[in-house]
Amino acid sequence: MPTRRYVALDRFGPPDVMRWTTGPAPQRGEGEVLVAVEAIGLNFADTMVRRGEYRRDQSLDFTPGFEVAGHVLESGDGGPAPGTPVLVFCENGGGYADTISAPADHVFTLIEGMAPRDAAALFTQGVTAWYAVHRYGQVGEGDWVLVHAAAGGLGGMSVQLAALAGARVVATASTPAKLEIARRYGATETVLADPETLTAGVRAATGGHGADVVIDGVGGDLFMPSMRALAFGGRYLVVGSASQAPAMLDVRALMPRGQTVTGVLVARVAEQDPSEPQRAFDEIQRLVLSGELRPDVRTMPAAEIAAAHELIESRSLTGKVVLELEPA
Repeated sequence: MPTRRYVALDRFGPPDVMRWTTGPAPQRGEGEVLVAVEAIGLNFADTMVRRGEYRRDQSLDFTPGFEVAGHVLESGDGGPAPGTPVLVFCENGGGYADTISAPADHVFTLIEGMAPRDAAALFTQGVTAWYAVHRYGQVGEGDWVLVHAAAGGLGGMSVQLAALAGARVVATASTPAKLEIARRYGATETVLADPETLTAGVRAATGGHGADVVIDGVGGDLFMPSMRALAFGGRYLVVGSASQAPAMLDVRALMPRGQTVTGVLVARVAEQDPSEPQRAFDEIQRLVLSGELRPDVRTMPAAEIAAAHELIESRSLTGKVVLELEPA
């Protein structure tokens, strides 16, 4: 029986609960594509899976991993041919493995010249940022866009895409060093992510106008100060919750200022139109290949998966971590 290597959890807890092990290889089901994994994109949600905090009903059979890149081994009628380089959006996890089988509408082809190790850094955060800036944020020339965690993978992508759209970006981060990184991404102004001073800082940075669009992947204590800094007719986009803390909103405040609050999740867009993520992903790939979009990617061997999780949870990481698997 064919086998594969994958990450199993002994228990929920710190990074060392993960271990690479061997088990039966997956069989391609109806409407699925069998993929050999070459690179795994790591996300904050992976650490939540490992801690048992991602789903209420989560079991130890749930392998982390939401985003992998590699090449097709087997495909059904109309699917990508064997050997085709692809990115797989593993909506239900399971990506920490050297072989996976996934629904065909969650498998996205790579543009010529895009390496799997680079593609693994682009889908979850890149497509989310694309939707935040273009689909929901409707960012245009001269808009003021407030981006939280602007030195991180999603935040950095959002800063760059907003700047490419002609916006003026106010970036926040937890340290001056991270704010400097946000400036290199294209931020016009920077403000420390301090809930006590955030509203005043954004107002001052925008000349009193406020932010036309907020792209918030942090939430928690930053939510209300950011809402107070939102301009008339502003669009507030919730793209993540790195703080893992709730935020309260008196929705009556939205009416007189014509503001909106929208949650952004790639999986929900894909449910409405399975072909849409490929279009957004293609745009991201083209911008990367042209040099207009410069993702900050740190690669590590798959064997160092525990160290990679520690890096993510240390909050010292900028950009994105990608694990590379050795060829079989």
